[in-house]
Amino acid sequence: MCGIAGILNKNNEGVTEDLILMLSCMHNRGPDGVAIQVGQNKANSLESSESSSPYIDGRFGLGHVRLAIVGGQLGRQPFTSCDGRLTLGHNGEIYNYKQIRNSLKLQHHFVSTSDSEVILHLLEEKLAQSATLVEALTKMAKVLDGVYSIAVKDHKTGEIALIRDLLGVRQLYYSEDLQQVTFASEQKAIWLLGGNKSVRRVMPGHAVIISNKGALREYRIAEPPRALNPNKKKFRYNTLEEALTAYKRALVLAMKKRTQGLDRIGIIFSGGIDSVLVAWLAKDMVKEVICYNAGTLDSSDILFADKVAKDLQLTLKVNVITKRSTQEMLPKIIHAIEERDAVQVEVALPIYSAMALAKKDHVKVVISGQGVDEIFGGYPWYPRVVETEGYASLRAHMIEDLFLLYKETLEREDKTTMAHGIEMREPYLDKQIIRTAFDINPKLNIIGPNDLLGKRVHRILANQLGIPKEIAYRNKSAAQHGSGIHFIIDEMARENNFDENRISSGYLRELEKRELLGSSQRYGFKYGNKELWLTSPHIQMYLDRIFESVFGKSSTIIDTSDEEDLLTSKIIKKI
Repeated sequence: MCGIAGILNKNNEGVTEDLILMLSCMHNRGPDGVAIQVGQNKANSLESSESSSPYIDGRFGLGHVRLAIVGGQLGRQPFTSCDGRLTLGHNGEIYNYKQIRNSLKLQHHFVSTSDSEVILHLLEEKLAQSATLVEALTKMAKVLDGVYSIAVKDHKTGEIALIRDLLGVRQLYYSEDLQQVTFASEQKAIWLLGGNKSVRRVMPGHAVIISNKGALREYRIAEPPRALNPNKKKFRYNTLEEALTAYKRALVLAMKKRTQGLDRIGIIFSGGIDSVLVAWLAKDMVKEVICYNAGTLDSSDILFADKVAKDLQLTLKVNVITKRSTQEMLPKIIHAIEERDAVQVEVALPIYSAMALAKKDHVKVVISGQGVDEIFGGYPWYPRVVETEGYASLRAHMIEDLFLLYKETLEREDKTTMAHGIEMREPYLDKQIIRTAFDINPKLNIIGPNDLLGKRVHRILANQLGIPKEIAYRNKSAAQHGSGIHFIIDEMARENNFDENRISSGYLRELEKRELLGSSQRYGFKYGNKELWLTSPHIQMYLDRIFESVFGKSSTIIDTSDEEDLLTSKIIKKI
Protein backbone atom coordinates (compact mmCIF):
# COMPACT_ATOMS: atom_id res chain seq x y z
CA MET A 1 0.00 0.00 0.00
CA CYS A 2 1.23 3.43 -0.83
CA GLY A 3 0.28 7.01 -1.65
CA ILE A 4 0.17 8.77 -5.02
CA ALA A 5 0.28 12.50 -5.78
CA GLY A 6 0.58 14.38 -9.06
CA ILE A 7 0.20 17.78 -10.69
CA LEU A 8 -0.26 19.02 -14.24
CA ASN A 9 0.24 22.78 -14.44
CA LYS A 10 -1.71 24.44 -17.28
CA ASN A 11 0.55 27.50 -17.36
CA ASN A 12 3.86 25.70 -17.91
CA GLU A 13 5.03 26.52 -14.38
CA GLY A 14 7.15 24.20 -12.26
CA VAL A 15 5.37 21.83 -9.88
CA THR A 16 8.13 20.35 -7.73
CA GLU A 17 7.53 22.47 -4.63
CA ASP A 18 3.78 21.81 -4.57
CA LEU A 19 4.29 18.11 -5.27
CA ILE A 20 6.67 17.71 -2.33
CA LEU A 21 4.15 19.53 -0.14
CA MET A 22 1.39 17.10 -1.19
CA LEU A 23 3.55 14.07 -0.41
CA SER A 24 4.56 15.47 2.97
CA CYS A 25 1.04 15.08 4.37
CA MET A 26 0.82 11.42 3.27
CA HIS A 27 4.03 10.17 4.87
CA ASN A 28 1.98 7.72 6.95
CA ARG A 29 0.96 5.95 3.73
CA GLY A 30 4.56 5.35 2.73
CA PRO A 31 7.05 5.25 5.60
CA ASP A 32 9.48 3.10 3.56
CA GLY A 33 10.35 5.54 0.78
CA VAL A 34 9.39 8.63 -1.17
CA ALA A 35 10.30 9.63 -4.73
CA ILE A 36 9.16 11.96 -7.51
CA GLN A 37 9.55 12.33 -11.24
CA VAL A 38 9.21 15.85 -12.61
CA GLY A 39 9.78 17.17 -16.11
CA GLN A 40 12.43 15.22 -18.02
CA ASN A 41 14.10 13.78 -14.90
CA LYS A 42 14.21 10.17 -13.91
CA ALA A 43 12.52 9.24 -10.63
CA ASN A 44 14.45 10.83 -7.76
CA SER A 45 14.38 9.73 -4.14
CA LEU A 46 13.68 12.63 -1.78
CA GLU A 47 15.58 10.80 0.96
CA SER A 48 18.91 11.24 -0.82
CA SER A 49 20.69 14.21 -2.37
CA GLU A 50 22.45 11.95 -4.87
CA SER A 51 21.79 12.94 -8.48
CA SER A 52 23.79 12.17 -11.60
CA SER A 53 22.38 15.10 -13.61
CA PRO A 54 21.07 18.65 -13.05
CA TYR A 55 17.50 18.68 -11.76
CA ILE A 56 14.97 20.28 -14.11
CA ASP A 57 11.56 21.42 -12.89
CA GLY A 58 8.58 20.78 -15.14
CA ARG A 59 4.85 21.32 -15.64
CA PHE A 60 4.00 17.70 -14.75
CA GLY A 61 5.12 15.73 -11.75
CA LEU A 62 4.25 12.35 -10.27
CA GLY A 63 5.19 11.44 -6.70
CA HIS A 64 4.89 8.32 -4.60
CA VAL A 65 5.27 7.34 -0.94
CA ARG A 66 5.78 3.62 -0.36
CA LEU A 67 4.86 0.99 2.20
CA ALA A 68 7.21 -1.86 1.20
CA ILE A 69 5.45 -5.24 1.26
CA VAL A 70 6.23 -6.72 -2.17
CA GLY A 71 9.47 -5.95 -4.01
CA GLY A 72 11.81 -4.71 -1.26
CA GLN A 73 13.77 -1.48 -1.69
CA LEU A 74 13.98 -1.93 -5.47
CA GLY A 75 10.23 -1.40 -5.67
CA ARG A 76 10.51 2.39 -5.33
CA GLN A 77 8.14 4.29 -7.63
CA PRO A 78 7.36 5.95 -10.01
CA PHE A 79 8.42 3.34 -12.59
CA THR A 80 9.30 4.12 -16.20
CA SER A 81 8.58 1.67 -19.03
CA CYS A 82 11.27 0.00 -21.14
CA ASP A 83 10.75 2.40 -24.04
CA GLY A 84 10.48 5.46 -21.77
CA ARG A 85 6.93 6.18 -22.94
CA LEU A 86 5.11 5.52 -19.66
CA THR A 87 5.63 6.67 -16.08
CA LEU A 88 3.46 4.93 -13.48
CA GLY A 89 2.59 5.04 -9.79
CA HIS A 90 0.42 2.40 -8.11
CA ASN A 91 -1.33 1.99 -4.76
CA GLY A 92 -2.70 -1.47 -3.92
CA GLU A 93 -1.90 -5.14 -4.41
CA ILE A 94 -1.96 -7.31 -7.54
CA TYR A 95 -2.44 -10.94 -6.55
CA ASN A 96 -1.69 -12.54 -9.92
CA TYR A 97 1.44 -10.46 -10.56
CA LYS A 98 3.77 -13.48 -10.62
CA GLN A 99 1.78 -15.11 -13.43
CA ILE A 100 1.68 -11.86 -15.39
CA ARG A 101 5.40 -11.31 -14.83
CA ASN A 102 6.21 -14.78 -16.16
CA SER A 103 4.30 -14.01 -19.36
CA LEU A 104 6.20 -10.72 -19.85
CA LYS A 105 9.73 -11.37 -18.61
CA LEU A 106 11.16 -12.35 -21.99
CA GLN A 107 9.96 -9.15 -23.69
CA HIS A 108 10.51 -6.63 -20.86
CA HIS A 109 13.31 -5.59 -18.55
CA PHE A 110 12.28 -5.73 -14.90
CA VAL A 111 14.25 -3.73 -12.34
CA SER A 112 12.40 -5.04 -9.28
CA THR A 113 10.19 -7.87 -8.01
CA SER A 114 7.37 -5.43 -7.28
CA ASP A 115 3.79 -6.19 -8.31
CA SER A 116 3.49 -2.52 -9.29
CA GLU A 117 6.18 -2.79 -11.97
CA VAL A 118 4.24 -5.68 -13.50
CA ILE A 119 1.31 -3.31 -14.11
CA LEU A 120 3.62 -0.96 -16.00
CA HIS A 121 4.92 -3.60 -18.41
CA LEU A 122 1.47 -5.14 -18.85
CA LEU A 123 0.12 -1.72 -19.87
CA GLU A 124 3.15 -1.21 -22.12
CA GLU A 125 2.25 -4.48 -23.85
CA LYS A 126 -1.45 -3.61 -24.18
CA LEU A 127 -0.67 -0.12 -25.47
CA ALA A 128 1.34 -1.59 -28.32
CA GLN A 129 -1.77 -3.57 -29.31
CA SER A 130 -4.27 -0.69 -28.96
CA ALA A 131 -5.30 2.44 -30.81
CA THR A 132 -5.83 4.50 -27.65
CA LEU A 133 -4.74 4.63 -24.04
CA VAL A 134 -8.32 3.94 -22.91
CA GLU A 135 -8.44 0.77 -25.02
CA ALA A 136 -5.15 -0.38 -23.49
CA LEU A 137 -6.39 0.33 -19.96
CA THR A 138 -9.56 -1.68 -20.62
CA LYS A 139 -7.50 -4.66 -21.77
CA MET A 140 -5.22 -4.28 -18.76
CA ALA A 141 -8.14 -4.23 -16.29
CA LYS A 142 -9.38 -7.59 -17.62
CA VAL A 143 -6.05 -9.21 -16.71
CA LEU A 144 -5.39 -7.72 -13.27
CA ASP A 145 -6.58 -9.60 -10.19
CA GLY A 146 -6.27 -7.28 -7.24
CA VAL A 147 -7.04 -3.84 -5.90
CA TYR A 148 -5.52 -0.66 -7.23
CA SER A 149 -5.48 3.01 -7.88
CA ILE A 150 -3.03 3.95 -10.62
CA ALA A 151 -1.68 7.15 -12.13
CA VAL A 152 0.15 6.87 -15.45
CA LYS A 153 1.62 9.44 -17.83
CA ASP A 154 1.87 8.68 -21.56
CA HIS A 155 4.78 10.89 -22.64
CA LYS A 156 4.05 10.26 -26.32
CA THR A 157 0.53 11.75 -26.29
CA GLY A 158 0.88 13.85 -23.14
CA GLU A 159 -2.16 12.14 -21.61
CA ILE A 160 -2.41 11.27 -17.93
CA ALA A 161 -4.70 8.45 -16.79
CA LEU A 162 -6.10 8.00 -13.27
CA ILE A 163 -7.49 4.48 -12.79
CA ARG A 164 -9.43 2.73 -10.01
CA ASP A 165 -10.35 -0.93 -9.48
CA LEU A 166 -13.88 -2.23 -10.08
CA LEU A 167 -15.14 -1.98 -6.49
CA GLY A 168 -13.07 1.06 -5.55
CA VAL A 169 -11.17 -0.76 -2.80
CA ARG A 170 -8.35 1.76 -3.28
CA GLN A 171 -9.25 5.42 -3.75
CA LEU A 172 -7.87 8.25 -5.88
CA TYR A 173 -9.07 11.87 -5.89
CA TYR A 174 -8.58 14.74 -8.29
CA SER A 175 -9.29 18.43 -8.65
CA GLU A 176 -9.15 20.98 -11.47
CA ASP A 177 -8.92 24.76 -11.49
CA LEU A 178 -7.64 27.42 -13.90
CA GLN A 179 -4.01 26.85 -12.91
CA GLN A 180 -3.61 23.09 -12.61
CA VAL A 181 -5.02 19.58 -12.29
CA THR A 182 -4.03 17.81 -9.08
CA PHE A 183 -4.60 14.25 -7.90
CA ALA A 184 -3.77 12.22 -4.81
CA SER A 185 -4.62 9.18 -2.71
CA GLU A 186 -6.01 11.47 -0.01
CA GLN A 187 -8.01 14.67 -0.25
CA LYS A 188 -5.92 16.51 2.30
CA ALA A 189 -2.97 16.48 -0.10
CA ILE A 190 -5.08 18.50 -2.55
CA TRP A 191 -6.66 20.72 0.10
CA LEU A 192 -3.16 21.58 1.34
CA LEU A 193 -2.53 23.58 -1.85
CA GLY A 194 -5.35 25.97 -0.94
CA GLY A 195 -7.71 27.71 -3.31
CA ASN A 196 -10.91 26.14 -1.89
CA LYS A 197 -10.47 23.20 -4.24
CA SER A 198 -13.50 21.02 -4.97
CA VAL A 199 -12.32 17.44 -4.89
CA ARG A 200 -13.83 14.55 -6.84
CA ARG A 201 -13.34 10.80 -6.82
CA VAL A 202 -12.09 8.65 -9.62
CA MET A 203 -15.09 6.35 -9.75
CA PRO A 204 -14.67 2.59 -9.29
CA GLY A 205 -13.98 0.76 -12.54
CA HIS A 206 -13.26 4.04 -14.32
CA ALA A 207 -10.35 5.95 -15.79
CA VAL A 208 -10.12 9.73 -15.84
CA ILE A 209 -8.05 10.86 -18.85
CA ILE A 210 -6.36 14.24 -18.55
CA SER A 211 -5.21 15.72 -21.84
CA ASN A 212 -1.90 17.54 -22.24
CA LYS A 213 -3.82 20.82 -21.95
CA GLY A 214 -5.69 19.76 -18.82
CA ALA A 215 -9.08 18.72 -20.26
CA LEU A 216 -10.71 15.83 -18.37
CA ARG A 217 -12.85 12.93 -19.61
CA GLU A 218 -14.10 9.87 -17.75
CA TYR A 219 -14.38 6.33 -19.17
CA ARG A 220 -15.57 2.99 -17.79
CA ILE A 221 -12.80 0.41 -18.23
CA ALA A 222 -13.94 -2.48 -15.97
CA GLU A 223 -17.30 -4.24 -16.11
CA PRO A 224 -18.98 -6.20 -13.28
CA PRO A 225 -19.08 -10.00 -13.68
CA ARG A 226 -22.19 -11.49 -15.27
CA ALA A 227 -23.06 -13.23 -12.00
CA LEU A 228 -24.18 -9.84 -10.66
CA ASN A 229 -27.21 -9.60 -12.91
CA PRO A 230 -30.02 -8.30 -10.63
CA ASN A 231 -32.67 -9.95 -12.81
CA LYS A 232 -31.06 -13.38 -12.66
CA LYS A 233 -33.60 -16.19 -12.23
CA LYS A 234 -31.42 -19.27 -12.71
CA PHE A 235 -28.57 -19.89 -10.29
CA ARG A 236 -25.49 -22.05 -10.55
CA TYR A 237 -25.67 -23.27 -6.95
CA ASN A 238 -29.12 -24.33 -5.79
CA THR A 239 -28.28 -26.84 -3.07
CA LEU A 240 -26.46 -26.20 0.18
CA GLU A 241 -23.80 -28.78 -0.67
CA GLU A 242 -23.00 -27.13 -4.02
CA ALA A 243 -22.88 -23.66 -2.45
CA LEU A 244 -20.62 -24.73 0.43
CA THR A 245 -18.17 -26.52 -1.85
CA ALA A 246 -17.86 -23.54 -4.21
CA TYR A 247 -17.62 -20.98 -1.41
CA LYS A 248 -14.97 -22.93 0.53
CA ARG A 249 -12.82 -23.26 -2.59
CA ALA A 250 -13.07 -19.52 -3.37
CA LEU A 251 -12.52 -18.38 0.23
CA VAL A 252 -9.43 -20.51 0.85
CA LEU A 253 -7.90 -19.29 -2.42
CA ALA A 254 -8.71 -15.65 -1.58
CA MET A 255 -7.04 -16.01 1.81
CA LYS A 256 -3.95 -17.65 0.31
CA LYS A 257 -3.60 -14.77 -2.15
CA ARG A 258 -3.69 -12.23 0.64
CA THR A 259 -1.35 -14.00 3.05
CA GLN A 260 1.31 -15.38 0.69
CA GLY A 261 4.84 -14.35 1.60
CA LEU A 262 3.85 -12.99 5.03
CA ASP A 263 5.22 -14.27 8.34
CA ARG A 264 3.00 -12.07 10.50
CA ILE A 265 -0.47 -10.74 9.92
CA GLY A 266 -3.09 -8.83 11.93
CA ILE A 267 -6.85 -9.35 12.01
CA ILE A 268 -9.36 -6.56 12.64
CA PHE A 269 -11.29 -8.69 15.14
CA SER A 270 -14.75 -7.84 16.45
CA GLY A 271 -15.71 -11.34 17.57
CA GLY A 272 -18.35 -11.49 14.83
CA ILE A 273 -18.29 -14.47 12.49
CA ASP A 274 -16.86 -12.50 9.53
CA SER A 275 -13.62 -11.60 11.29
CA VAL A 276 -13.52 -14.87 13.24
CA LEU A 277 -13.58 -16.94 10.04
CA VAL A 278 -10.64 -15.12 8.40
CA ALA A 279 -8.66 -15.38 11.64
CA TRP A 280 -9.45 -19.10 11.83
CA LEU A 281 -8.21 -19.67 8.28
CA ALA A 282 -5.19 -17.35 8.61
CA LYS A 283 -3.71 -19.27 11.57
CA ASP A 284 -3.04 -22.24 9.26
CA MET A 285 -1.51 -20.05 6.55
CA VAL A 286 0.68 -17.57 8.44
CA LYS A 287 3.25 -18.24 11.15
CA GLU A 288 2.02 -15.48 13.49
CA VAL A 289 -1.57 -14.19 13.57
CA ILE A 290 -2.54 -11.42 16.00
CA CYS A 291 -6.13 -10.27 16.42
CA TYR A 292 -6.82 -6.65 17.38
CA ASN A 293 -9.91 -5.15 19.00
CA ALA A 294 -10.87 -1.90 20.72
CA GLY A 295 -13.85 -0.65 22.69
CA THR A 296 -14.97 0.53 26.09
CA LEU A 297 -14.12 -1.71 29.03
CA ASP A 298 -17.56 -3.31 29.36
CA SER A 299 -18.58 -3.19 25.69
CA SER A 300 -20.14 -6.30 24.15
CA ASP A 301 -17.54 -6.42 21.36
CA ILE A 302 -14.61 -6.63 23.77
CA LEU A 303 -16.27 -9.15 26.06
CA PHE A 304 -17.32 -11.46 23.23
CA ALA A 305 -14.06 -11.07 21.29
CA ASP A 306 -12.12 -12.07 24.39
CA LYS A 307 -14.29 -15.17 24.90
CA VAL A 308 -14.06 -16.20 21.23
CA ALA A 309 -10.29 -15.74 21.12
CA LYS A 310 -9.84 -17.93 24.19
CA ASP A 311 -12.21 -20.61 22.85
CA LEU A 312 -10.41 -20.73 19.49
CA GLN A 313 -6.90 -20.25 20.95
CA LEU A 314 -6.31 -17.03 19.01
CA THR A 315 -3.92 -14.29 20.15
CA LEU A 316 -5.96 -11.17 20.91
CA LYS A 317 -4.78 -7.71 21.89
CA VAL A 318 -7.33 -5.15 23.08
CA ASN A 319 -7.07 -1.37 23.35
CA VAL A 320 -9.53 -0.14 25.97
CA ILE A 321 -11.09 3.16 24.93
CA THR A 322 -11.89 5.81 27.52
CA LYS A 323 -13.42 9.25 27.29
CA ARG A 324 -9.97 10.79 27.63
CA SER A 325 -8.47 8.69 24.83
CA THR A 326 -11.50 9.48 22.66
CA GLN A 327 -10.94 13.20 23.17
CA GLU A 328 -7.35 12.78 22.00
CA MET A 329 -8.24 10.56 19.06
CA LEU A 330 -11.23 12.38 17.53
CA PRO A 331 -9.27 15.16 15.76
CA LYS A 332 -6.70 12.60 14.56
CA ILE A 333 -9.41 10.30 13.22
CA ILE A 334 -11.23 13.11 11.43
CA HIS A 335 -7.90 14.18 9.93
CA ALA A 336 -7.22 10.60 8.85
CA ILE A 337 -10.59 9.76 7.28
CA GLU A 338 -11.26 13.31 5.96
CA GLU A 339 -14.86 12.95 7.03
CA ARG A 340 -17.27 14.53 9.53
CA ASP A 341 -20.24 12.15 9.21
CA ALA A 342 -21.05 10.83 12.70
CA VAL A 343 -21.47 7.18 11.70
CA GLN A 344 -18.22 7.24 9.72
CA VAL A 345 -16.31 8.74 12.65
CA GLU A 346 -17.85 6.41 15.23
CA VAL A 347 -17.09 3.28 13.20
CA ALA A 348 -13.52 4.44 12.45
CA LEU A 349 -12.63 5.11 16.09
CA PRO A 350 -12.31 1.51 17.39
CA ILE A 351 -10.41 0.42 14.26
CA TYR A 352 -8.06 3.41 14.58
CA SER A 353 -7.47 2.54 18.23
CA ALA A 354 -6.89 -1.15 17.48
CA MET A 355 -4.42 -0.30 14.72
CA ALA A 356 -2.34 1.70 17.20
CA LEU A 357 -1.57 -1.65 18.85
CA ALA A 358 -0.81 -3.30 15.50
CA LYS A 359 1.65 -0.53 14.68
CA LYS A 360 3.52 -1.18 17.93
CA ASP A 361 3.81 -4.81 16.87
CA HIS A 362 5.27 -3.70 13.49
CA VAL A 363 2.40 -5.37 11.65
CA LYS A 364 2.20 -4.17 8.04
CA VAL A 365 -0.87 -6.06 6.80
CA VAL A 366 -4.24 -6.65 8.47
CA ILE A 367 -7.17 -8.71 7.24
CA SER A 368 -10.72 -7.33 7.43
CA GLY A 369 -14.08 -9.12 7.36
CA GLN A 370 -15.57 -6.38 5.20
CA GLY A 371 -18.13 -7.24 2.52
CA VAL A 372 -19.87 -10.38 3.80
CA ASP A 373 -23.20 -8.74 4.63
CA GLU A 374 -23.51 -7.29 1.13
CA ILE A 375 -22.73 -10.49 -0.77
CA PHE A 376 -24.32 -13.12 1.50
CA GLY A 377 -27.35 -11.17 2.76
CA GLY A 378 -26.38 -10.39 6.35
CA TYR A 379 -28.09 -7.09 7.14
CA PRO A 380 -31.05 -7.34 9.54
CA TRP A 381 -33.36 -5.46 7.16
CA TYR A 382 -32.76 -7.85 4.25
CA PRO A 383 -35.41 -10.40 5.42
CA ARG A 384 -37.99 -7.61 5.48
CA VAL A 385 -37.04 -6.74 1.90
CA VAL A 386 -37.76 -10.38 1.00
CA GLU A 387 -41.09 -10.22 2.81
CA THR A 388 -42.31 -7.00 1.23
CA GLU A 389 -40.64 -7.01 -2.19
CA GLY A 390 -39.30 -10.51 -2.86
CA TYR A 391 -35.91 -12.05 -3.56
CA ALA A 392 -35.41 -10.20 -6.85
CA SER A 393 -35.58 -6.86 -5.04
CA LEU A 394 -33.27 -8.18 -2.34
CA ARG A 395 -30.69 -9.10 -4.97
CA ALA A 396 -30.86 -5.62 -6.52
CA HIS A 397 -30.33 -4.06 -3.07
CA MET A 398 -27.35 -6.33 -2.36
CA ILE A 399 -25.71 -5.37 -5.64
CA GLU A 400 -26.38 -1.70 -4.96
CA ASP A 401 -24.87 -2.00 -1.47
CA LEU A 402 -21.80 -3.78 -2.87
CA PHE A 403 -21.13 -1.07 -5.45
CA LEU A 404 -21.54 1.71 -2.87
CA LEU A 405 -19.07 0.19 -0.43
CA TYR A 406 -16.32 2.37 -1.89
CA LYS A 407 -17.65 5.54 -0.30
CA GLU A 408 -19.61 4.03 2.58
CA THR A 409 -16.85 1.84 4.02
CA LEU A 410 -13.73 1.15 1.96
CA GLU A 411 -12.27 4.66 1.73
CA ARG A 412 -12.77 5.16 5.46
CA GLU A 413 -11.10 1.88 6.41
CA ASP A 414 -8.18 2.36 4.02
CA LYS A 415 -7.40 5.74 5.55
CA THR A 416 -7.96 4.50 9.12
CA THR A 417 -5.42 1.69 8.80
CA MET A 418 -3.01 3.68 6.64
CA ALA A 419 -2.93 6.41 9.29
CA HIS A 420 -0.73 3.88 11.11
CA GLY A 421 1.17 2.75 8.01
CA ILE A 422 -0.78 -0.52 7.81
CA GLU A 423 -2.37 -2.05 4.73
CA MET A 424 -5.85 -3.56 4.99
CA ARG A 425 -6.81 -6.52 2.79
CA GLU A 426 -10.38 -7.67 2.17
CA PRO A 427 -10.58 -11.36 1.15
CA TYR A 428 -14.38 -11.41 1.00
CA LEU A 429 -14.22 -8.85 -1.81
CA ASP A 430 -12.12 -11.18 -3.95
CA LYS A 431 -13.63 -11.28 -7.42
CA GLN A 432 -14.09 -15.07 -7.36
CA ILE A 433 -15.88 -14.96 -4.00
CA ILE A 434 -18.21 -12.26 -5.34
CA ARG A 435 -18.97 -14.33 -8.45
CA THR A 436 -19.61 -17.39 -6.30
CA ALA A 437 -21.80 -15.55 -3.79
CA PHE A 438 -24.05 -14.09 -6.47
CA ASP A 439 -24.26 -17.47 -8.23
CA ILE A 440 -25.83 -18.92 -5.07
CA ASN A 441 -29.63 -19.00 -4.89
CA PRO A 442 -30.43 -16.26 -2.33
CA LYS A 443 -32.99 -18.55 -0.67
CA LEU A 444 -30.04 -20.53 0.73
CA ASN A 445 -28.77 -17.46 2.59
CA ILE A 446 -32.02 -15.92 3.78
CA ILE A 447 -34.63 -18.53 4.55
CA GLY A 448 -37.78 -16.46 4.24
CA PRO A 449 -38.85 -13.21 5.92
CA ASN A 450 -38.40 -14.49 9.48
CA ASP A 451 -34.72 -15.30 9.12
CA LEU A 452 -33.10 -12.84 11.53
CA LEU A 453 -29.54 -14.07 10.93
CA GLY A 454 -29.03 -14.31 7.16
CA LYS A 455 -25.77 -15.26 5.38
CA ARG A 456 -26.53 -18.93 6.13
CA VAL A 457 -24.01 -20.40 3.67
CA HIS A 458 -21.28 -18.30 5.28
CA ARG A 459 -22.25 -19.37 8.80
CA ILE A 460 -22.63 -23.06 7.95
CA LEU A 461 -19.21 -23.15 6.27
CA ALA A 462 -17.65 -21.55 9.35
CA ASN A 463 -19.25 -24.24 11.54
CA GLN A 464 -18.06 -27.00 9.18
CA LEU A 465 -14.51 -25.65 9.34
CA GLY A 466 -14.48 -26.06 13.10
CA ILE A 467 -15.91 -22.83 14.52
CA PRO A 468 -18.49 -23.61 17.25
CA LYS A 469 -22.12 -23.03 16.34
CA GLU A 470 -22.70 -20.43 19.08
CA ILE A 471 -19.97 -18.29 17.50
CA ALA A 472 -20.96 -18.92 13.89
CA TYR A 473 -24.58 -17.99 14.59
CA ARG A 474 -24.03 -14.97 16.82
CA ASN A 475 -25.96 -11.84 15.78
CA LYS A 476 -23.58 -8.90 16.21
CA SER A 477 -24.37 -5.24 16.96
CA ALA A 478 -23.26 -2.36 14.71
CA ALA A 479 -19.63 -1.42 15.39
CA GLN A 480 -20.36 1.96 16.97
CA HIS A 481 -22.80 0.40 19.44
CA GLY A 482 -21.00 -2.89 20.08
CA SER A 483 -17.79 -1.02 20.92
CA GLY A 484 -19.54 1.53 23.16
CA ILE A 485 -18.16 4.47 21.16
CA HIS A 486 -21.49 6.12 20.36
CA PHE A 487 -22.30 6.66 24.04
CA ILE A 488 -18.90 8.20 24.83
CA ILE A 489 -19.17 10.71 21.97
CA ASP A 490 -22.73 11.58 23.00
CA GLU A 491 -21.49 12.34 26.51
CA MET A 492 -18.57 14.40 25.18
CA ALA A 493 -20.85 16.45 22.92
CA ARG A 494 -23.12 17.33 25.83
CA GLU A 495 -20.17 18.26 28.05
CA ASN A 496 -19.08 20.69 25.32
CA ASN A 497 -22.55 22.30 25.27
CA PHE A 498 -23.75 20.53 22.14
CA ASP A 499 -27.21 19.26 22.99
CA GLU A 500 -30.76 19.29 21.57
CA ASN A 501 -31.32 22.90 22.66
CA ARG A 502 -28.53 24.11 20.40
CA ILE A 503 -30.00 22.64 17.21
CA SER A 504 -31.74 25.19 15.00
CA SER A 505 -34.23 24.50 12.24
CA GLY A 506 -31.66 25.82 9.77
CA TYR A 507 -29.10 23.24 10.87
CA LEU A 508 -31.68 20.47 10.55
CA ARG A 509 -32.44 21.60 7.00
CA GLU A 510 -28.71 21.51 6.26
CA LEU A 511 -28.47 17.95 7.61
CA GLU A 512 -31.34 16.86 5.37
CA LYS A 513 -29.27 17.88 2.33
CA ARG A 514 -26.28 15.76 3.31
CA GLU A 515 -25.69 12.41 1.72
CA LEU A 516 -26.87 9.34 3.63
CA LEU A 517 -24.05 6.81 3.87
CA GLY A 518 -24.70 3.12 4.49
CA SER A 519 -27.67 1.05 3.40
CA SER A 520 -29.15 1.35 6.90
CA GLN A 521 -29.54 5.10 6.41
CA ARG A 522 -30.35 4.96 2.70
CA TYR A 523 -33.22 2.48 2.88
CA GLY A 524 -32.76 0.04 5.78
CA PHE A 525 -34.75 2.25 8.16
CA LYS A 526 -37.88 1.57 6.07
CA TYR A 527 -37.85 -2.02 7.30
CA GLY A 528 -36.99 -1.43 10.95
CA ASN A 529 -36.58 1.16 13.69
CA LYS A 530 -35.72 4.44 11.97
CA GLU A 531 -34.54 6.01 15.22
CA LEU A 532 -31.81 3.39 15.54
CA TRP A 533 -30.10 4.61 12.36
CA LEU A 534 -30.64 8.37 12.57
CA THR A 535 -27.64 10.50 13.51
CA SER A 536 -28.28 12.61 16.59
CA PRO A 537 -28.05 16.24 15.35
CA HIS A 538 -26.19 17.43 18.46
CA ILE A 539 -23.48 14.78 17.94
CA GLN A 540 -23.19 15.71 14.28
CA MET A 541 -22.84 19.41 15.11
CA TYR A 542 -20.10 18.59 17.63
CA LEU A 543 -18.17 16.62 15.02
CA ASP A 544 -18.72 19.38 12.45
CA ARG A 545 -16.90 21.78 14.76
CA ILE A 546 -13.99 19.39 15.21
CA PHE A 547 -13.78 18.93 11.44
CA GLU A 548 -13.63 22.71 10.96
CA SER A 549 -10.90 23.00 13.60
CA VAL A 550 -8.86 20.34 11.75
CA PHE A 551 -9.38 21.39 8.12
CA GLY A 552 -10.93 24.86 8.33
CA LYS A 553 -14.36 25.99 7.17
CA SER A 554 -13.20 26.47 3.59
CA SER A 555 -12.28 22.82 3.01
CA THR A 556 -14.57 21.34 0.42
CA ILE A 557 -15.75 17.79 0.95
CA ILE A 558 -15.92 15.50 -2.08
CA ASP A 559 -18.61 16.36 -4.56
CA THR A 560 -21.34 13.89 -3.61
CA SER A 561 -23.95 14.99 -6.11
CA ASP A 562 -26.47 12.65 -7.69
CA GLU A 563 -23.99 12.00 -10.52
CA GLU A 564 -22.15 9.37 -8.49
CA ASP A 565 -25.35 7.58 -7.49
CA LEU A 566 -26.47 7.65 -11.11
CA LEU A 567 -23.24 5.92 -12.11
CA THR A 568 -23.98 3.17 -9.59
CA SER A 569 -27.53 2.94 -10.88
CA LYS A 570 -26.21 2.52 -14.43
CA ILE A 571 -23.99 -0.35 -13.30
CA ILE A 572 -26.97 -2.19 -11.83
CA LYS A 573 -29.17 -1.59 -14.88
CA LYS A 574 -26.42 -2.58 -17.31
CA ILE A 575 -25.69 -5.93 -15.72
